[in-house]
Amino acid sequence: MIIEQVPLDSIRLHPHISTLSSLEIGESIFCSEFKQAQSLRALSYYMIRSRNMDRKFTFRKMDRGWRIIRVR
Repeated sequence: MIIEQVPLDSIRLHPHISTLSSLEIGESIFCSEFKQAQSLRALSYYMIRSRNMDRKFTFRKMDRGWRIIRVR
């Protein structure tokens, strides 16, 4: 069995996770692409359930895209 060592520097937080974690109440993220907005929406649900975070996000359709807003 060959086991390769993986340097810890190569394992980083996904940029979307750090973005959602840094949002304050009332701040939002605008996405012009539906696929990216859906990805952030699913990630926000996953973070709340898996990390027992006391946060709430809402997902709104805007004129030219979608907005994810932290409400709690």
